[in-house]
Amino acid sequence: MVHVTCVAHGVHRVAEEIRGRFSNVDKLIVKVKQIFLKCPARVLFSKIKLQQYHYPPPSQPIITRWRTWVIAVSYYCEYFKEIKNIILELDPDDAISIKETQQILDDPSLETNLVFIHANYGYLPNTIKKLETQGLPLATSIEIVRNVCEKLSSLSGITSKLINDKFKNVLDKNKGFEVLQEVSNILSGDKIGANKLPEDLSIQESIYFKYAPITSVDVERSFSIYKNLLSSNRRSFGFENLKKSFIVQCNHF
Repeated sequence: MVHVTCVAHGVHRVAEEIRGRFSNVDKLIVKVKQIFLKCPARVLFSKIKLQQYHYPPPSQPIITRWRTWVIAVSYYCEYFKEIKNIILELDPDDAISIKETQQILDDPSLETNLVFIHANYGYLPNTIKKLETQGLPLATSIEIVRNVCEKLSSLSGITSKLINDKFKNVLDKNKGFEVLQEVSNILSGDKIGANKLPEDLSIQESIYFKYAPITSVDVERSFSIYKNLLSSNRRSFGFENLKKSFIVQCNHF
């Protein structure tokens, strides 16, 4: 048996590293979300303004969902001037979040940081989504990760190097992924011999790894589904309804 740490989570760790390196961008996203949180008047105001120019509403990141922070950064990069104009039209005395957001927008490095993240790391959400796909061949999954490594290592600059080192460190700790890389090379005909395979894994057993997953996303999501179905407060949940509910929920992950 080969134990592999979820590689999709490893890519998400890169996004977390980016978030930690650009505090002003993170503050912008958080504060804008606070401005329109539980305030229908401001939400309506922003919708009217955005609809005038046929722009989509602001993307709101959700901490428990991967990819959403980078998606939000890409949105603010593309519609920075429009969002800035809307925020500046709001009264700073109306809420502390408005005042703080307007101060953040005065930061000259904010827009350049947004452009940097979107241009160099805007592909990460799609990468995570691809890795979450069920039934991917092992060779395809490995190739997706290799493309991420190539893109990260091709960037220059101190910050880019630190982010690249983060991903390298994550992969270096994932010994099971190294084994699957060797197996993938054998299956694709790029490897002769099995010198780097563990002793308990024969070269003949590589056949069964053609569709080996390198993520545990499906398993983790199934936990919440089972928790909802098997909740202790379900006193009269019949088997027939349980079966129907189970089918509906499992079709969504």
